Amino acid sequence: MSMHPMSLSLQPFTANSINTYSLRSTSANYDRGFIKLVPIGSSGHWVTNFRPNSASRPETSVGHDCVVGENDGVIIVDHGSRRQESNLMLHDFVSMFKARTCYNIVEPAHMELAEPTIKEAFGKCVQQGASRIIVSPYFLSPGRHWKQDIPSLASEASKEHSSVPYIITAPLGLHELMVDIMNDRTKYCLRHAAGGVDECTVCAGTGKCHFYS
Repeated sequence: MSMHPMSLSLQPFTANSINTYSLRSTSANYDRGFIKLVPIGSSGHWVTNFRPNSASRPETSVGHDCVVGENDGVIIVDHGSRRQESNLMLHDFVSMFKARTCYNIVEPAHMELAEPTIKEAFGKCVQQGASRIIVSPYFLSPGRHWKQDIPSLASEASKEHSSVPYIITAPLGLHELMVDIMNDRTKYCLRHAAGGVDECTVCAGTGKCHFYS
């Protein structure tokens, strides 16, 4: 059966103070038959499992869907925090990433301050059958952590799996979709400050999203 693109209004969930959910709208194009709500992680967040059509993809991703190997293992690395809520957010992102991409083996890792470490995540990927490892930094800019710390930790982790090659990808950086994310966050926070919507799941319970004077 052929699939035809359809335009929908995607409405991600945002938590409010009584653990119900309000909705906010963004626009996106989807292929019919691939829209499904799936729970992620331990935070109670839900995401849509969808495949955007080629017209909605950024230039950097067009034509590259098939570079993923069946036995590729992805390690998504953030800095790590003493704040457990921040660490759990990475786990939720990993679940979201796995649900919406072609990768079967995806593990979270924290560079420092929390577990799992890069070494532990590397081992978990190999245990699941990964024949090569993709270390993807959940960092914005190519600073010291990307240039020195993560390569050093990845190199150390690979010593126990010398037959498994690995690569460290670029950080998020100046990707064109970052503009959309920044704009979405800004508009939603302004709506919350004006009393129009509840706090988003990032700010929920913090009381930080308001104008200071």
